Amino acid sequence: MSNSDSSRRKFLKATGAVAAIGLGSTTAASAASVGGAPIPDDTDSLTYATMGTDADNPTATLFGNFKCPYTQEFVQKNLDDVIEEYVAAGDLNLRYRAHAYERPGHTSHGSSYYYISDSDPLISKAALGAWNVSPDDYWAFFRDMYDEKVSGTVTYDEMADRMRAAGVDDVSEAIDRAESGRYDDDVKATIGAADDADVDFTPTLELGGETTSPHHDVDDLLSWIDGHLDGASASTSSQPTTRAVTLDGRSTSGWTHYELSASSGIEKSKAMNASIESDDVVSGATAEGWVGPWKDSYVVEGDITNFSAPDSLRVYVDGETVDPSTLG
Repeated sequence: MSNSDSSRRKFLKATGAVAAIGLGSTTAASAASVGGAPIPDDTDSLTYATMGTDADNPTATLFGNFKCPYTQEFVQKNLDDVIEEYVAAGDLNLRYRAHAYERPGHTSHGSSYYYISDSDPLISKAALGAWNVSPDDYWAFFRDMYDEKVSGTVTYDEMADRMRAAGVDDVSEAIDRAESGRYDDDVKATIGAADDADVDFTPTLELGGETTSPHHDVDDLLSWIDGHLDGASASTSSQPTTRAVTLDGRSTSGWTHYELSASSGIEKSKAMNASIESDDVVSGATAEGWVGPWKDSYVVEGDITNFSAPDSLRVYVDGETVDPSTLG
């Protein structure tokens, strides 16, 4: 850690304030906490909850679990310091990904499928609903989830009550989206992200391709971020776009041929109650097939680079109708 970094940190602790670089204001330390964390202006493009002043900032990923006591320890003891030092200052974004499922071949907490309990996917989907519908209220809800952790078998009704208590707007819509399966693929996609980062436990913080356990000594954590921030460019740490693309063949007559390609990857999905047909072929990052009076869905990672189908085919992206001509 450089002398200037150390001096800056001492100044922040002594004055109890942080300069909101680029925002032209000074934010009290109490506001530079998890409940009042800033969020980027463009949250529609961010699948996972993200705090920061600019979506293009370098981004660290926190892999955690809402039932994990060690993630709770990080949130309650160290996260505010990270926000004060880097997030509110405009130097770093922090993205949260809830670890709901085990990585392939791994076992913990007595399960080889769920990370801690079979409620993990439900909790994670409900939380994504809160982020998607009411991003301005998400981090207060996130803080409250760790102030008093959920336990036992968790229901959507309990998650709705927690959202209301935290002041989340449009709770019914957030829960409806989660229950509809809209976030199933997003929650499962964290398995691959955790596998790529070699995450063996929660919490784990990833920045610039390196990981650390962030819930121990806060000065060690801030020094670790200092040492990895310069190598974490926005282009390498920005969030890949993962979307569910659904092709509804009921809008056409007879069989309809389509071809869909993505820049990073593609796989079959049951989003929007789609069927999975063996005749539809995925090769590399391209899917090709025929759809009849049913739906075919795919999880697309990265940009859609090519889409070929009749204009009459109804197409949805993340459950919303889109103009097929705008794809690829």
